[in-house]
Amino acid sequence: MSNVAIFGMGNMGRTIAQGMKSLGHRLTLVDTDINALNKIEESGEKICITGDLASQVHSIVQGRDIVISSLPYHATETLAKACIDMSVPYCDLGGRVDVSANINRFAEENGFPFVFTDLGLAPGLVNILAEWGYDSLGGADSIKMMVGGLPDRAVKNPLKYMVTWSVDGLINEYRDACEVLTNGNIELVPGMEGLENVELDKVTGGFEAFYTSGGASHTIETMKSRGVSNCSYKTLRYSGHRDIVRFLIRECDLPDECLKKIFMNGCSVINANNSFRFSRRIKDIVIVKCQVKNGSTSWDKEILIKSDDMFSAMQRATGYSIAAAADLIARGDVTPSGKHLKYADIPFESFKRVLTYLGIEV
Repeated sequence: MSNVAIFGMGNMGRTIAQGMKSLGHRLTLVDTDINALNKIEESGEKICITGDLASQVHSIVQGRDIVISSLPYHATETLAKACIDMSVPYCDLGGRVDVSANINRFAEENGFPFVFTDLGLAPGLVNILAEWGYDSLGGADSIKMMVGGLPDRAVKNPLKYMVTWSVDGLINEYRDACEVLTNGNIELVPGMEGLENVELDKVTGGFEAFYTSGGASHTIETMKSRGVSNCSYKTLRYSGHRDIVRFLIRECDLPDECLKKIFMNGCSVINANNSFRFSRRIKDIVIVKCQVKNGSTSWDKEILIKSDDMFSAMQRATGYSIAAAADLIARGDVTPSGKHLKYADIPFESFKRVLTYLGIEV
């Protein structure tokens, strides 16, 4: 039984805790909000941090088999550096390019490779699938990664969307530039470009995909170093979503606070007046699509993840993915191939087996 500390008991942290508990690990749960900790029943030791995180983190991580961060990006670097200082394996949900780069650089400088940033859904699960496809084909010319967190049917609001995770993170993904590997060269392209229509096997309806930032993580650089010509990450939405959001951001030049109100008041489950925006029958889904091509051979994987009685589809897809990888790391089943852990280091069949145990079919 491994000794696991999980920092951050928000929506994702609770899901990670449930996943790790189901896998038989002994948990220590850490947060700055005692109410968030009290919502979790029978999950081991609970520590409420008061005051400065940096002054307390070393004593908490000492002796752990792995530390998992579900903290906001501005706090992850402090936690990661403490783990590296004490040679404690560490992983996080990532998604913030500069913070992940700083953490990985610190791991390299200190010679401790058991550090894995960007290990949720996108980045995370979809990048592991890309490695699986690359390995299955013995190489690749092109790789397409796509992920969408959506309502399980088209809803009536003009954006055809339902908020299932951080609106701040969503807006950043739309606004920020995106790394894309094109004809062997890494390029920066604006978010929301690269629009294409997409057909899905497991869900009916019209879908589109377009570039957003963060989801590719270090897959772009890894594939370039291997000689792959084209590699990209795109977000999936119901058709028509991109044009409206692009208009609001580019042509209207709306500030983030205004965009946040649009998404929260128009696309969240409960609006500003505390009334339901959607029927209670509408649930969220997560679609993960990956296509790897090597010459005339194609490897295609499409995964549909649904909500259950405990968690939303977004929580399950994100929280259980990092839990599955952390489980393998804590048990000593992951061997670093470089100066920090990468998606290729995750043993695919073992990862698939753990996810299946947690109820996600890959």
